[in-house]
Amino acid sequence: MNTSELKATIFDIQGLSVHDGPGCRTLIFLNGCTMSCFWCSNPEGMSSRPSLLYYQPNCVVCGNCANSCAYNAITVETDKIAIARTICKNCSEPVCVSQCFTDALRLSGYEITVGKLMEIIQRDRQFWGSHGGMTLTGGEPLMQIDFAEELLKRCYDSYVHTAIETCGNIAWQNFERVLSYLDWIFFDIKHFDNATHKKGTDVKNTLILDNAKKLAAGFKGKLMFRLPLVPDFNDSDSNLKATIAFLKDCGRNEINILPLHRLGGEKYKMLDKENVIADYVIPTHESLKTIKNVFAERGITCYIGSETPF
Repeated sequence: MNTSELKATIFDIQGLSVHDGPGCRTLIFLNGCTMSCFWCSNPEGMSSRPSLLYYQPNCVVCGNCANSCAYNAITVETDKIAIARTICKNCSEPVCVSQCFTDALRLSGYEITVGKLMEIIQRDRQFWGSHGGMTLTGGEPLMQIDFAEELLKRCYDSYVHTAIETCGNIAWQNFERVLSYLDWIFFDIKHFDNATHKKGTDVKNTLILDNAKKLAAGFKGKLMFRLPLVPDFNDSDSNLKATIAFLKDCGRNEINILPLHRLGGEKYKMLDKENVIADYVIPTHESLKTIKNVFAERGITCYIGSETPF
């Protein structure tokens, strides 16, 4: 097989990123995730297949999409269309998108080859500076493991600094396939209570913590644990103390706190999904400083948001 033609489904490529590894980077978002975190800012990336996005302000309610849908999944209403998501999610030929001439309908992702992505990465590297590189994220980038392995290997062989952002809820064998091609790993830990973790993400934390311990013990590159901070979910004293205990047990002395934000709100509308965190209180500067001090008092360096050591 020509590995240059190996394909993955991705939902975005962001150049000139400065928050996802050292230097300036090209950030590649792969579709599919093993978790369903209720605060996710990339809901369009949860599915392994592209999802249909509907941007109502662009819609002129012409009916072209409904007339072209072979599955009758679209209904024209007074000032918008209604989409039967359970039907359209299985559609392999979304003709409705090509028949929408106002860009009200679009797909959230697309297929791309390893060869094409390498062309983009090589094009971008002239803008990175001396410390930049490429970061795979998602979704969970290690779900599409064949593609991720080949792309990371090619980057490594081309002296491109490599990183991944992972939720950790993936078979250890997938990590083993890419570790030798990785310079950095950002590893999210959501909650240390199993029941609470499952309630917030739809999965237990057993595999995640097991993988975290293995990486802490054996990964030779930079491993940065991160805590996506969600008020009234994982910001309690007990969970912070459990996080500190875990870090110390792993021989680690730093963590990156990622405060909750609402930047993905519009995406939920376009997917007809409920935005659970719409009314959540965003962590204040004072509350984040307090949490930072909790870690500092126990010998853990805590970086808030983009205040990272790179």
